[in-house]
Amino acid sequence: MQEKEFETTKARHRKKFERLLVAKKNQETSAKEAHSEDYRDRWVINLSHTELNTHQKNVLAKGLNFAITLNHLPKEDFVVAVEKACHSMEEEVAEGFRSAKCPQSNLTVQEQQAVSDLKSNPTVMVLPADKGRATVVLDKAEYEEKVLHMLSDEKTYQKLKKDPTASCKRKLVSILSRLKDEGKLSDDLYIGLYPTSEKIPQLYCLPKVHKKDVPFRPIVGYTGSIGYNTSRFLADILNPLIGKTEQFVKNSKHLAEELSNIHIEEDEILVSHDVVSLFTNTPVKESLDVIRERL
Repeated sequence: MQEKEFETTKARHRKKFERLLVAKKNQETSAKEAHSEDYRDRWVINLSHTELNTHQKNVLAKGLNFAITLNHLPKEDFVVAVEKACHSMEEEVAEGFRSAKCPQSNLTVQEQQAVSDLKSNPTVMVLPADKGRATVVLDKAEYEEKVLHMLSDEKTYQKLKKDPTASCKRKLVSILSRLKDEGKLSDDLYIGLYPTSEKIPQLYCLPKVHKKDVPFRPIVGYTGSIGYNTSRFLADILNPLIGKTEQFVKNSKHLAEELSNIHIEEDEILVSHDVVSLFTNTPVKESLDVIRERL
């Protein structure tokens, strides 16, 4: 049993290492391509009135997930973990860990200055595009104007007179307590679902650069809010229900596979419908009825 687990773990780590090698090779290729004008124009979309220089485009073309080498190691943040690891090492090896230094910077001096200039510019915002891996630069004033215009739609959004967080928390705690008293929630699950934070969900928007006039996709950051743990728990319960209907399409590849078996007659056309503000226009009561029925 132990040997089988060892071989499984070994194979898993080998595959992970091979993926890392491929990723490193692709990264090196991308680094060479990043200095070409076509590459920069493809991955950096400047919609602001601020003109970007070559070095700013270079650093933005690396993508928003690019990890910049630290100027100094925050030793105080992991000194305990390092010392715990060093305790079981030979003294010479341990000293090497204690005197670790930052690797050579993965940005040029000009690119480091470009990052500093972009961060200190209060008139622009740097965002990921809604689709694809492009980086978008927008005027902050235009971004705020578009967001406020979107929120002014009273059919979709409602302005509240006060913050409902405390009231919603009391209601949620009341429901959890009742379920716990009825024996439907264990003590551990009750503690895990109990809202300890009162962080207010915050809205931000991603630009749809593939559409006319670049509309925004609103996204609400729910992490840390009172209902976050409950939502994750319910998502695990509802997840097995996904994809059980004839109308379900997982992604574009799945759609292509489904369409490959359909023959369009001469007097027929294929129509694609786009739902505007899908989630905010989804009827809540009817959705809950469907969920109860399927559960």
